[in-house]
Amino acid sequence: MGLSHAHGFLTAIASGPEALEPSEWLRLMFDEPVFDSGEEAAEMLGLALRLYREIETSLNEHGRYRPVLEYVRDAAGTHVDANVWCRGFVAAFALFSERWTRQSRLVLEEPLGLIFRLAQMHARASAEYARQCDALPLAAEAVHRYWRASGGEAA
Repeated sequence: MGLSHAHGFLTAIASGPEALEPSEWLRLMFDEPVFDSGEEAAEMLGLALRLYREIETSLNEHGRYRPVLEYVRDAAGTHVDANVWCRGFVAAFALFSERWTRQSRLVLEEPLGLIFRLAQMHARASAEYARQCDALPLAAEAVHRYWRASGGEAA
């Protein structure tokens, strides 16, 4: 997993309707880890845990969360690309699919709709695409707030 994908993945883990143990999501992040040594493995696992804690902390403080997105350079210039981050988010959020209710789908339709749409799109040099990317932090915060306000349970 690259950084942007991992960041989206961990954001969904931190925002989901139930708490997952690090042992559950670490094995998914490092599907078939190849480390040169036990020390390197410990360092990478430690970095993943620190990134998760930073994401969780920033999601709890309104306006502080910022997704780690990629940038693309093409003939139109350099612009943001949210696709990889969003695909990471969608992959992790699929772990919680059985927790959806009609109410949670209705409340989260807009923020999750944005994330799921961007997961299907590739970067575009347009003001509309940039606006959608700019809306990602608030969308992630909205998902996080919803599940935390409902006690982590489907409402």
